[in-house]
This record gives sequence, structure tokens and C-alpha cells, in this order.
Amino acid sequence: MSTTDVLDKYLREIHDARFKEFEENVVRRQALFERAKKFEQSRDKRRREFLKGIGVDLVAFDREQEKELKSQEQELKAYLDEFKPKAVSRPLLQAADLKDAALRAGAFGEAKHRLLHPYASTLFAADKGVFKDVSGVSGDGAINSGWIFPDEAGKIRVKNTGHCPVACFFACGGPPGEEFAVHFAFTPATTANYEMTAVFAFHGFYILRSDDSWYNCRNAKVKLTVSMNAHQYVDVGWKVFPALIDRDEDNVEEVTTYDRTHFFDYTTVLKGGDPAIVTVKGVIDADARGGGAYAELNFEAGTANYIEPLLLSVQHV
Repeated sequence: MSTTDVLDKYLREIHDARFKEFEENVVRRQALFERAKKFEQSRDKRRREFLKGIGVDLVAFDREQEKELKSQEQELKAYLDEFKPKAVSRPLLQAADLKDAALRAGAFGEAKHRLLHPYASTLFAADKGVFKDVSGVSGDGAINSGWIFPDEAGKIRVKNTGHCPVACFFACGGPPGEEFAVHFAFTPATTANYEMTAVFAFHGFYILRSDDSWYNCRNAKVKLTVSMNAHQYVDVGWKVFPALIDRDEDNVEEVTTYDRTHFFDYTTVLKGGDPAIVTVKGVIDADARGGGAYAELNFEAGTANYIEPLLLSVQHV
């Protein structure tokens, strides 16, 4: 077998094991949601009996709830129509990324570090429908989940949205966030302790909209987390970095762009002569509940929003 065939087989074994974990989380969260819905009807019946017992006109109550929800959803649409296009059509920053990568590569090269470009990337999603515009090798998972190896490993396009327009006391379940992973492959020359630094450029935006008050409960949140792992024979173990984005708001109305270059470091002993795969994994999650509440974390729309793995620096010490 060629070196590429060996690495592809090795990567697919790692991929299958990690997707199985993702798939199990999708099933678990769906089961929790179904359990909550199972008891919702009886709980709602008791609530309505209580409201009726204290003299609430349920017909007027339902009418007002419906009216409020419709109004909030109309306001949300107007807000997104006004502000989201500006974030989608913002200027492309890739030229600056390439200059930055060249400078960093030069510095690492002077320090005699080995520089690696992405070997492959993978995307996991609870709803495989998000892959409809992504070309590559794909597969199915439990319920409606799926995975894909995009043809373009060096540029990740991924987003997640949250929108659940229900009252406070109704079940509102959501799948796990979209997951991306970038894989770097190399064969260590000698058995030693290896220091590895991955450099990633993030270009995207997030939207948070929520109007919480005394008569309702609304919430919107977005989160971006990154972890890193090395695999040689077995997973060495995930190193989890502090969240890059972590916003959880009750009263907010904003569209914020996110342009950052981040460094992720990992150190472990690797054996010389056998292939190793280093993975940088990210999870993007957006969640919102209540009429008019909305959350979106977007590294996909337009041409200026994406995640670019610039390089992995490797040095044995």
C-alpha cells in the first residue's frame, strides 16, 4: 500500500470511532427531548386548570399568546433582513491571512520546525442536510445525522443556528452543535517528546437576539470551543482550550463579527517510524428559545466567513 493509502485507512479508523461518539450524543439528546415531551401534555393540562381556577380567560390568554408570538417573529425577520446581509457581504480577509501565514512559516522555519498543511478535514452534523452545498465523501448516521470529508481540507465552512419559538414551559430540545476537525499527518523521525502548534484563522460572525421580561423567558447563546488530540496507535487524549466564544444572554440585540488568529499547542511523546495524526477539533453551538429569540454562529456565509487552518508546526525536544 502507498503512504497515502495507509494514512487514509488510519484516518478512517479514527474518524469512525469519533463519529460513533458524536452519533451517541445525538441519540442521547433526542431521547432526553422525547422524554420531556412525553410529560408535557399532562403538565400543560394542569397549568390550564390552575389558570382557569383563578379566573383567567383561557380563550383570551391563548389569543394574546399567539398574537405576541406572531409579533415577535415578525420583528425578528425584520431585524435579520436588515443586519445579517452586512455580515455576510463583508470584505474578504484571506490576503491578510496568507501574508500572516508566510511570516509565521518563516519564523518557524528559522527555528527549524517542521511545517505541515492539513491532510484532511471532517464535518459532523446532527442534520446532514447542512452538507447539501458541500462536495466530498459523505456518510449517514443515527436519526438524521451524518459526516463528510470535504474536498477542500484547507478551508472550513460551518454554521449553527438556534431558534425555538415556544413559551417558557414547553419542551425545546436541540441537537449537539456542528463539529469540524482538521487532521495533520506525519511520521516522526525519532522517538521523542514532540511540541506541536496549530495556527488557525477564524473569520465569521454571530447573531444574538432576545427580549426577556417579567411575563416571558427568552434566551440566546452561542459558543465556540476547540480541543486538540494526537493519535498514534491510540488517542493520547483531548486537550480542551478555553472557549473562544461564549455568550449567553437574556436581553440582547447584536450582530458581531469575529476575526481572530489562534494558536493551539499540544505536547506528547511519539514513536519514531510510525505515522501519527494530529487533530484540531471545534464545536460551534447556537441555541435560543422564546418567540423572537434567535442565535447564530456563522463561519460559512458569503466569501468572507470561514475557518482556515494555516499550518501545524512540529518540533521534537
